[in-house]
Amino acid sequence: MVSVDISWDALAPFFIWQFLIPLAAGWIQSTLYAIFIRAGDPKPQPGTIRFVRHRRRILICIYLAYFAFTIYEVDFNLQRSSNAYNDLGVPVDVDAGELAKRFRKLTIKYHPDKARPGVDKERANAFYVHLISMRDIVLDPAKRFAYDRFGPDGVAQCKNCITVGDFVDHAVKVALGTYGVLIGVLFASNALGFFKDGAYWRYLAVFAVAVLDLRTSMRPDHPPFLSQWLNPLVTSLHLRPAYLPFQVTIIAKKASISAAQFLGLLIPLYRDDPQKPANLGDDSEEDRHKQIDRIEALIQASKTDVTRLLELESTPFKENEKAKTELRGALKKYMVQNVLHQEKDVRNAIGQTIARRRTGVPHGAQGTK
Repeated sequence: MVSVDISWDALAPFFIWQFLIPLAAGWIQSTLYAIFIRAGDPKPQPGTIRFVRHRRRILICIYLAYFAFTIYEVDFNLQRSSNAYNDLGVPVDVDAGELAKRFRKLTIKYHPDKARPGVDKERANAFYVHLISMRDIVLDPAKRFAYDRFGPDGVAQCKNCITVGDFVDHAVKVALGTYGVLIGVLFASNALGFFKDGAYWRYLAVFAVAVLDLRTSMRPDHPPFLSQWLNPLVTSLHLRPAYLPFQVTIIAKKASISAAQFLGLLIPLYRDDPQKPANLGDDSEEDRHKQIDRIEALIQASKTDVTRLLELESTPFKENEKAKTELRGALKKYMVQNVLHQEKDVRNAIGQTIARRRTGVPHGAQGTK
């Protein structure tokens, strides 16, 4: 029976991308406003251009940080779990002669009969048995082929497989089942109206990883970018041991899923930019309600700013009623002279009145007679 390789480790990042990161962005934005905006100064209100711009920048920073963390995490876990070549202390392209020499040294060092006093015999025996099983896998061409491409889990899941063809057939069936389920879930979600943003990138990620997985499973050689570029680079710089094809496939799966999620969440951040004019051809009831909500938020923010400014400017007059009365009178006089007089209708009315009073009076005459 063929199992589908989908685990909680593949589903947990989805919930982090979709729900936890936006929630954390709101907390971080509120915290940053509390730290960097002085008490009494107005804070950007939800729906305003500044608020949306700040939220977009915070989300992008968190998305990039989590994307880098996911790649580091999967690579760290792969190094911690080790593999047959690292346990035996041999390179990934070791031949039978070099492996035999190396195993003789390991036997001298780790054989249970040669363990020093105080060493746990059971643990020493278990480790030596583990070394023997790793050696047998590397010496067996079929198991080595499967181990390099599918990892220890792939070899363990196909216990009845003997030849390379058996391992390849089993791996192809697992891959078709896994990617078929993923594509079916994506298609059903899109048909129901979910996850439409970035749907293209999700399908592209699944297709790209499927091609890499099938190519790695069915070809006798390792991918050229791995054997010619990546492994020589990491080994020459002593960054980590050389990668095996199944490790690269695991990293590619994690990276492609994370990249598709990142691009799918990045598109709405720029599509819903409040600085861009709305498309009149797509005007709908929902869009109009959103515009009204943004206008109301902007008006409320403006009212709050004006109220705080007036309170700040009138602080010296709070305890002095006489000064407050004089301030009110001065503001009234200012409004009449500088605001009302600037109105077009008021200026026209004043001009017509003055013109009627001075009808027939020579230019430059003083007085009204």
